[in-house]
Amino acid sequence: MKNIALIGPRGVGKSKISRKLSKLTGKPVISTDMIAVYLTGGVSIPDFVKSHSGNWKPFRDLEFQILKQVSGSQNLILDCGGGILFDQDDSGKEIVSERKTNLLKETAFVISLSRKSEYLVEKIQNDPTRPPLSSVLSYKTILESRLPQYRAHSDIQIALDDRSTEEVCEEILRRSGWT
Repeated sequence: MKNIALIGPRGVGKSKISRKLSKLTGKPVISTDMIAVYLTGGVSIPDFVKSHSGNWKPFRDLEFQILKQVSGSQNLILDCGGGILFDQDDSGKEIVSERKTNLLKETAFVISLSRKSEYLVEKIQNDPTRPPLSSVLSYKTILESRLPQYRAHSDIQIALDDRSTEEVCEEILRRSGWT
């Protein structure tokens, strides 16, 4: 059976949902961000990007390598980082990554999770463990450009607002046919 891949903006709840899905199904969870930290020898994502002069391209390339590594697996729950659908062009502009979106679609049932933007901004703003964002305005801009892409590159979309983790997981399992 295909993997399940949870995508969506940072802070939406992908990790929480993936852990609950794992408990319900007995299937393992793989976090693309955690694998990235492991592969860089324990270097955090912000520090990795900083070590590349703020250039996200090497990290986006690493994400692609991680997706290639897990593409041969089945029955995994992939907890994907918020930027998994994106790459950078030569000018440093964020663009949709055909290589990563194609690989995700080939190997996983892709589920986009969403919450109200206000909730996400507040959560990120108050969480020092998240990669730093230069300002609330920049995160709102990132959300505005990324939200349509999460929807466009997923098999189903699920809004988490005011729903329990159990309800969301039941919907994922029902709609994906993944048990």
